[in-house]
Amino acid sequence: MKSLMLIAAFAALGAAQVYNGSFLNLRAPISGMDQGDIEFTMNHRFFGAAFKNDPDESFFGLDDGANVRFGVRYNLRHDITLGASHARLGSRNTITACWTGYPADNLSVVLEGGWSTMKPTGSSDRENGVLATAAVSLFFLQDKLQPVFNYAIDDNRDLSGVGMGLSFQAAERLALFGAFYPADNEEAEHDCFEFGVRQNTWGHQFLLGFTNSSGIGIYDQFQGSNTQDLSFALSIRRLF
Repeated sequence: MKSLMLIAAFAALGAAQVYNGSFLNLRAPISGMDQGDIEFTMNHRFFGAAFKNDPDESFFGLDDGANVRFGVRYNLRHDITLGASHARLGSRNTITACWTGYPADNLSVVLEGGWSTMKPTGSSDRENGVLATAAVSLFFLQDKLQPVFNYAIDDNRDLSGVGMGLSFQAAERLALFGAFYPADNEEAEHDCFEFGVRQNTWGHQFLLGFTNSSGIGIYDQFQGSNTQDLSFALSIRRLF
């Protein structure tokens, strides 16, 4: 009996520690984070088209440079997270506070607010502004299927809009995801999109996908894109 209880305790501990749930740009609840945990994130959006040119010329677009963002988040409580990040494009620095709640077993709500400072393209002066995101996630098929809806406001660029995505847990540690972002920019020729795979462990999430946007995070997606060429996107999340 004691052995069975011990096995059950370890199984419950393993389930509680599953670290999962992220998208390339959408805001979604991240499971497996406890009070006091620290999460480090590194994101790359490569500029070159992955399949447009001869792979020998730019190695699937990886040699053409990339937008990079580094971020850190601290779980102040089980439902409150504080974050900070820096992105290369626009030299954008951001601080955020986020609340995550579960009003129902198959429903999650994420509310995030923050402050951002950046240098607009062609300007040497920094501009400041408020950021805000409301995210709703649903869970179906024993939490394997997760539709996500975001509404976000970017005061820096005077942009706002929605992001819609879907994640499917195809295997124990492997998920497929995709997302779409209608542009809020009259100069943009195309809306932004992403799709890819996510591999999770108890302490890492690895996301590899394709996108037509060089921006990182939902706020950058509202600028739209002037191409539909696919470029590689990489995100790594590490939990401490």
